[in-house]
Amino acid sequence: MSESLMQKVLGPDWKQLPRVIQNHYEVSEHRGSCLEGMMTITYPDYMLPLIWLIHRFGGLIVRRGNGVHTRVQKTAAGNQLHWQRTMTYNDGKTDTFLSQMAYCAGHELIETIRFGFGLRLTVEVSDGDLVFHSNGHFWQYGRCRLTLPDWLLLGSATISEHALSEDEFHLDFTINHPLWGVTYCYRGEFHYCRPSLDSAAILIIEN
Repeated sequence: MSESLMQKVLGPDWKQLPRVIQNHYEVSEHRGSCLEGMMTITYPDYMLPLIWLIHRFGGLIVRRGNGVHTRVQKTAAGNQLHWQRTMTYNDGKTDTFLSQMAYCAGHELIETIRFGFGLRLTVEVSDGDLVFHSNGHFWQYGRCRLTLPDWLLLGSATISEHALSEDEFHLDFTINHPLWGVTYCYRGEFHYCRPSLDSAAILIIEN
C-alpha cells in the first residue's frame, strides 16, 4: 500500500498513533475509509449569521443537535484526501459537509471547501493523540491568494482524536476566538466501519 496523506504529513510520528486512529487515515485510491458515531454540535446563538455564511461556502454545519448520527467517508484521488461528513438528526433530516485535504509542507496540510476557501492546518502527535491546529484561512482564485488570520473569522480551531479502545476514539473540534471565547464546537465518539474498495466513489467538491 502506498503512503497515505497523513503518513506523509506526520513522517516518523505516524508510528506513535494508536491503531484505531491509523486505521481511518490509511486511505489510497483503492482503499477508502468509513467512520460512524454520535456527535453533539453546538455554538452560541450570536454566531449564527457568520456560521450560516460559512456554511453557504461549504464549511461547517449550521444545525445544532445532540446525539446526531454521523457518517464520515474518506477517499483519495492523486495527492488529495476527500471527506464527506453526513449528519442525520433525530427527525430524520440530514446535512452534509464536504472538504478536501492536501499536503503543504512539513507537518502542515491545507483543507479546502468551495469557491477557493481553505484553512491551513499543522498536525502533530501529542501523547498518542492526533492533534490539528489551524494556522490561518485563505481564499484563492487562480494564482491570487488572500490570507485571512483566524481571528478575522471564528477564531483558531483545534481538532483532537483520542483513542478510547482498539475500536473507538473520541473526536473534539473546537474553535476559540480571542474575544468571544468558544464560537463553535462538535464532539463525539466514533468507530471504524469498513474500507471502501471502489476507487470510483471518490468524493469531489463541486464549485
